[in-house]
Amino acid sequence: MQRISVHISNETKQRIDLLAKAKNKVESELIREALDAGLKIISPKINSAKALVNLSKMAKDIPSKPNDPTDVSEDTAKYAFGGHDE
Repeated sequence: MQRISVHISNETKQRIDLLAKAKNKVESELIREALDAGLKIISPKINSAKALVNLSKMAKDIPSKPNDPTDVSEDTAKYAFGGHDE
């Protein structure tokens, strides 16, 4: 686990203290749970199919040269790691 430091208001600290006592948890555990829940709301994981669609949309904006391959399903290592003629 990584340690981070954040500044919170006195009111937030009091709410954490009260909730930790009510749930019989240590503050750090409660804060981790709250952060995980909040991150799921603001940045939900997307399924793999949607990720591929998003990737294909981003690929349209990548500049290319006229002789660049349009299908790199063959020789993927060549295109991913080099050796492709410029």
